[in-house]
Amino acid sequence: MKIPLPVVGALVVMMASAVALVGCEQRAYLTEKRTSPASVAVVSAAPPPVAVPAPRPAAPAPAPVSRPGWAPLAVLDTAVVVNGQPYHLRLEAETDSTQRLKTTYQPYPGHYEQARGYQGRFTFTLLAPDGQQVFRRQLRKADFYKAAGQDIVTESEAYRPELLAYSPAFGALVFTLDFMVPDSDVGSQAVLLLDLTGRVVRISDGRAPGSGADCDPALTPNGRALLTGSELLRPNQPPLRLHRADADLAGAFLLTDSTLLVVYAMGKSHLIHAPGEPETYGRTPTVQQQRAPNAQVRHIPTGRVLSRFRYAGFYEELGYTIPRAYVAGIHYLLDEQRGLRLVPAAAPARTSEVRFAAMPRFVPPQRRAEVRFELQSSGSGFAFYVDTTSLLPRIRYHRLEE
Repeated sequence: MKIPLPVVGALVVMMASAVALVGCEQRAYLTEKRTSPASVAVVSAAPPPVAVPAPRPAAPAPAPVSRPGWAPLAVLDTAVVVNGQPYHLRLEAETDSTQRLKTTYQPYPGHYEQARGYQGRFTFTLLAPDGQQVFRRQLRKADFYKAAGQDIVTESEAYRPELLAYSPAFGALVFTLDFMVPDSDVGSQAVLLLDLTGRVVRISDGRAPGSGADCDPALTPNGRALLTGSELLRPNQPPLRLHRADADLAGAFLLTDSTLLVVYAMGKSHLIHAPGEPETYGRTPTVQQQRAPNAQVRHIPTGRVLSRFRYAGFYEELGYTIPRAYVAGIHYLLDEQRGLRLVPAAAPARTSEVRFAAMPRFVPPQRRAEVRFELQSSGSGFAFYVDTTSLLPRIRYHRLEE
């Protein structure tokens, strides 16, 4: 930058002079500062002081991007054991705000709406223990339309995939991917299986936040089966679909390596029109369905139903919930009108029920052999105290205050 030197007086002698140069060259790896020799000026009087301009206020930081479905790049580097060896896994999710998406969908038959959003990319990179790349696979939003709903996936930002586990039985890495409609409690989930070449083995639906069944994706402890949001996957066998035409799937969860529990809300779902109310879906079970068993213990390897019983303790608030706990080898299912349904892990087909009338009310203190746990129904909370040393179930309880 050149700085002219003013000359004050009647006679000003202009002399050629060098101009002071102050340069500053910045590089990524060093910073240099070079200064030229000082300029010489002949003046008859001292120059007036040079006014130093006040520093400009710093420019405000740019406002964060706020667009439906937009998110910055999300990255996770983690370790995963594959066939006994430590591998490195890199998971990335990125929303491309330059590529818009639009889709038309039917929330119910005959009614069409549009969903808009931005393209999303999901990248999976697996590195061997020696650092060599095993595979790099990139998927886009469209790959998850069928499993997670085209409208929800279109509007959602690209959230980072979550690693569930590596399953030697499937020879695949198992991931879950969440999708959410911005500023709402409506969402969906996909379950993804990638083999060790990066090939997509299967994309299934997972547990949908805000709706759907109480069914969290999970591998059996031995890794020989995978429960998704609506089906049971087993190596070299067709998927066991859990949905039924005459009922909603209320929930499902693994009991043991070889058994799972499935619960249905009986009645065929249909559209309900109520005056002055938004249209919604509901069920109208028949009298026979209201009395029939709606819960099943199923054998995982064969899919066979081992036992059936009636259970009405689940409730629906932003999706179904089965209030349950696992204590000392027994699964406890709450029914706030009746009591507890007990499903022992050692013999899951032999379920039993303990009514509230058969449980003593809890009077302090808690005994040393008792294990305390809480369960919440749609309207009440309960605390139970189970004597784990007794062969017969000895349970005390009390209703929790609101």
